[in-house]
Amino acid sequence: MSRSGSGVVARVLLATGGAYFVTSSTLAAFCIVLFSSGMPRVDAVALGTMLGFILYLCLILWVFSSRKPWQVLAIFVLVIASENCMIFVIGHGH
Repeated sequence: MSRSGSGVVARVLLATGGAYFVTSSTLAAFCIVLFSSGMPRVDAVALGTMLGFILYLCLILWVFSSRKPWQVLAIFVLVIASENCMIFVIGHGH
């Protein structure tokens, strides 16, 4: 496989898998924050899901427009780790 072909494969994997994991952890954190602030659980999940579709699209576009996919990967890992820590701290009592 050529060098540019492997770059395209890496970007596709990062866009589909990485953006999915970032979106799912963001969705969970957002829903927990909304529910903790007093919004009914059904409304928090519905709003979070709608915003999750928009976030997923934006992340996919960002992966393909970035010049450095490894920098995007590092940011994805940091976002996932920080949101999972936030979910553990905030959602621990629920």
